[in-house]
Amino acid sequence: MEEITNNNNVNSNNQMNNQPKNGLAIAGFVVGIVSIFWNFYTITGIVGLILSIIGLKKSKQTQKGKGLAIAGICCSIIGIIIGIIAIIAIVFIVSEVVDNSDEIVRSINELNSLYNY
Repeated sequence: MEEITNNNNVNSNNQMNNQPKNGLAIAGFVVGIVSIFWNFYTITGIVGLILSIIGLKKSKQTQKGKGLAIAGICCSIIGIIIGIIAIIAIVFIVSEVVDNSDEIVRSINELNSLYNY
């Protein structure tokens, strides 16, 4: 009788381990975190968002990865926002440099003349 109970426990443990994992939720979460720190023109955040949304839909079927998918969505959105802010800042800085390029060249020439004996 005890042997049958042990076999049932082993079978139920094997069934739990054989259930499919939600790889899309995991991938979305990882890419979402990466997008916060290394964002390539918001593309990384967009990819993480897409993977996380698909992983969230899949979590309804597999009952796995819902938390990771939601965290991936949040991280991806933060990464997209950071990417947009970075793009705006770069455009602003470049436009300021271009607008002030004559003054920058004049200042550099003046400094060069001071150090040329």
